[in-house]
Amino acid sequence: MYRKILVPFDNSEPSQHALQAALDMTADAADAQITVLAVVDGNDAIYETFKIASRMSGVLGDALDVNAVPEPEDERAKDIARIQADIAPLVGDAQNVVIDVVKGSPHDAITAYAAGEEADCIVMGHRGMGSVRGMLGSVCYSVLHKTNVPVLVVK
Repeated sequence: MYRKILVPFDNSEPSQHALQAALDMTADAADAQITVLAVVDGNDAIYETFKIASRMSGVLGDALDVNAVPEPEDERAKDIARIQADIAPLVGDAQNVVIDVVKGSPHDAITAYAAGEEADCIVMGHRGMGSVRGMLGSVCYSVLHKTNVPVLVVK
């Protein structure tokens, strides 16, 4: 029985199916935990670069309120709130689901998170690949080849 299940989530239909499969897997396990993981673009440099450029141009403080520019922490909180709203219909009142948001490329972030959190299983959705996507590979394919954690691919 898996106790720590990681579900990469992007609110696509395959990721919703994966979350439902994880919920089904843990239905009889009171101590099991599901972590719903969203991976967002890891570019915090934009925020700092914007502030520096604004100061250098003399815009900051006169025509632009720096407080109107969201802090990276505010964006993380918004991401978590969005995911909570997205998964609420599936999760219902389940107490074993936690949400986390990390920055980076999806396949690297998922495999690193699974290793760091010592996940027992990754349950992820499979996407149909077109001809171009088939040549480049998919996040699912990359995770399957980069991790030592068992991966359940859900269609």
